[in-house]
Amino acid sequence: MKAEGIDLYWGMKCPVIGSSIVVKQLIMALGGGILFVFIILAIVDISTLFSALPALLGTFIFLVVLGLIIAGAMQFFTKGGPYAEFAVTNKGVGYKAGDESKAINAITLAGSVLGGSLSGAGGSLINISREMDFMEWKEMRSVTGYRRDHSILFYRKELINPFAFYCTPEIFEKVMVMAREKAPQAKIKVKYA
Repeated sequence: MKAEGIDLYWGMKCPVIGSSIVVKQLIMALGGGILFVFIILAIVDISTLFSALPALLGTFIFLVVLGLIIAGAMQFFTKGGPYAEFAVTNKGVGYKAGDESKAINAITLAGSVLGGSLSGAGGSLINISREMDFMEWKEMRSVTGYRRDHSILFYRKELINPFAFYCTPEIFEKVMVMAREKAPQAKIKVKYA
């Protein structure tokens, strides 16, 4: 099957709590922070590390559970996840956040500013700046398709700003074919879980 000349455009609800991409990214982000603290403690004082290990593990579990609760609330209040629009063209891939995502970003920014949280405001501004983005095929480092939930994760060569696409089964197959043709330099794989 060749994808030459095909442009795909679609919109759909993006699952949050049921998405393997969201859960894995959450665990990786929080795990990276905990690992950083672990390494610092190991360098500073190994005995402190062992005494702090239960607290580190407890903090990690608490943050993962809290993140999943927030993801579940987002999915519930948006009735299945926030809506987004996706495009796959001969030049690359792009997405545009829907009105629900834009409202969530604006509310979290306002709440962070009112609450005096600079890190929260910074995160909200990053989300607002990424409400629409595009990645050319030549920029891609890897493309991973998750067959179970028909989602695809695109990574740039710099490993920043990955894109998560949510597809129907038919679109999933077409996008994976286009990725193999248009981004031969990228590592492309399909996972079933």
